Amino acid sequence: MIDVIKKENIVVLKISGRLEINQALELEEVINNNINNGAKLFVLDLGEVHYLSSSGIRVFIATLRQLKELKGRMILSNLSSNVIKTLKIVDLDGIFEIVNSVDEALKLLGA
Repeated sequence: MIDVIKKENIVVLKISGRLEINQALELEEVINNNINNGAKLFVLDLGEVHYLSSSGIRVFIATLRQLKELKGRMILSNLSSNVIKTLKIVDLDGIFEIVNSVDEALKLLGA
């Protein structure tokens, strides 16, 4: 499930459950719709994501690339231990901005 919360010009996506192929496609659609509507700043709240598949990781990387071109930012927040382990296993924990809470991410983005 994906809840979209807008705080000023920042899109906060609260994701829960297993981030596998179907949910990854839904997440990608939500992100692209927001980017097409002018959004450049995203916070992904992953506190309730219990499993992260390669499809989910692909969406994170694709979003990061898109936002770099637009001079935007994406911050991953509130990561569960399973998600952190997954990102470390594939050696991608260093390419994403990762913070402990949504509030911390919002402060970094100027909200």
